[in-house]
Amino acid sequence: MKRISLACYASLLLSPFAQPELAVAEDQLSDFTRSHFQVSRPPINNQAQPDRAVHADLSTFADEAWILPVRSSLLSPGQITSRALNMPGLQPFFLVGEDSQSLAWLHKRATELQKMGAAGLAVEVANTEALARIRAAAPDITILPVNGNDIATRLQIEHYPVLITATSLEQ
Repeated sequence: MKRISLACYASLLLSPFAQPELAVAEDQLSDFTRSHFQVSRPPINNQAQPDRAVHADLSTFADEAWILPVRSSLLSPGQITSRALNMPGLQPFFLVGEDSQSLAWLHKRATELQKMGAAGLAVEVANTEALARIRAAAPDITILPVNGNDIATRLQIEHYPVLITATSLEQ
């Protein structure tokens, strides 16, 4: 067996203490990153603060055409039964599709959704034109194309449009 010198042992034991202090990335945000990556912490009392809603426009980072079409085989347009949820800290979000029911629902509730800071997930979108129609129904809200099957399974829902908050699931 090879012998390791005392100096090697000492350097291995002391090396963690010789490293410089780590810098927190949040402290070093440039003007560019600050505008795109604002951190929103939930309030301690878990009550919504509508005047502090932060909307991130993630669509500016890449062309979304590569992800389309989006199909969620476990979801379809239709009526849902409202029910209570107990998910403290959950930020409000909603599921919609390109169908006429979703577009009408989104247009009708756009102001309310924006005030609560809800983000949108388009779970049925054929192409960029359909995504543009969905976004036009609520122009000041971030809506991203996403497969909704996992959400459907976890929340035991079959239909959209639907609004999911920390306390309820409703249409």
